[in-house]
Amino acid sequence: MFIDLTPEQRQLQAELRQYFSNLISSDEMKAMESDRHNAAYRAVIRRMGQDGKLGVGWPKEFGGLGFGPVEQSIFVNEAHRADVPLPAVTLQTVGPTLQQFGSEVQKKKFLPAILAGEVHFAIGYTEPEAGTDLASLRTTAIRQGDEYIVNGQKVFTTGAHDADYIWLACRTDPEAVKHKGISILIVDTKDPGYSWTPIILSDG
Repeated sequence: MFIDLTPEQRQLQAELRQYFSNLISSDEMKAMESDRHNAAYRAVIRRMGQDGKLGVGWPKEFGGLGFGPVEQSIFVNEAHRADVPLPAVTLQTVGPTLQQFGSEVQKKKFLPAILAGEVHFAIGYTEPEAGTDLASLRTTAIRQGDEYIVNGQKVFTTGAHDADYIWLACRTDPEAVKHKGISILIVDTKDPGYSWTPIILSDG
């Protein structure tokens, strides 16, 4: 069976290809060569938000364009083709999860800001002792009143130095079996208990 894009999808592809080809200035591209999460990156994402390009695959009820997964894939592929960085965690993990499971307060706070390119998340899963085996994670969150006290360490958290929030996997029920009792918390990086340490790679 031969599967091809529809005429409408081809048109979207052409529009996005043209858009991404002119989106980033040479100065911005140079600024992002060694760090894809900095002021230049934020400016690019904010510009995409202002242009209404971040919500291609989001439902209209949440401010998106209402397209499906094929169109979302076209959006991602065309961005990669032009070497345009995307807020993948924020746009494709945090946003859709909040749409389905978030409270109304969370939806109102985060979804418009994500589509505007104004808020950025980093994903806090991997740990030094557990790797990517989430069932073995050691970071804990103990509830005290209306708050959680979080203790633990993550590693390889891409963009943690620039993120506004961490999408944090942690153990909220220490008595549960290892594959249960795990929750996702949204951690504000402005919290005084939050800190990060860079991992310097060969390119600086």
